[in-house]
Amino acid sequence: PCPGRSVGSTPAMARARSLAGVNEARPGNYALCDHTQVVLGSCEVRDCAVTVMASVVSSQPGASHCVIDAGALALSKDLGMDSPAHFGHVFDEYADARLHPDLRVASVSQEHGVLDHPLPPGARVRILPNHACLAVAQFDRFHVVRGDQVVAVWKIWRDR
Repeated sequence: PCPGRSVGSTPAMARARSLAGVNEARPGNYALCDHTQVVLGSCEVRDCAVTVMASVVSSQPGASHCVIDAGALALSKDLGMDSPAHFGHVFDEYADARLHPDLRVASVSQEHGVLDHPLPPGARVRILPNHACLAVAQFDRFHVVRGDQVVAVWKIWRDR
């Protein structure tokens, strides 16, 4: 006899037909989803609940890249599962859940990231992180957004 059955993983939960006989489910970032789960086919871009807003803080004339104010602490250091490798995929049109075909975070330091295309200083980008759990772990609150409006701010409770 097996008195307890525990299952996990977001991809498994996305495909489960029944949890009969299961005592515990540990689906990781199933409630948030992220770019990794999109690539794995566990969800669609529109299902992802966490994005990171960043601003271009440096862009040099003639450069093929620009620097944003979101780095490893905001996005994690997990590389994307698609090619080319990246640290987050930039939205082309957030309202349509459409990622930009070419714009990604090519590298990160602790506080800054480098986009693989130039954008002007002050431009804002919305990024779908590769690993939502690590991205969320660095913030104290969620800014709940509907369209372009912040409709609520939720404190992230931590009892460590």
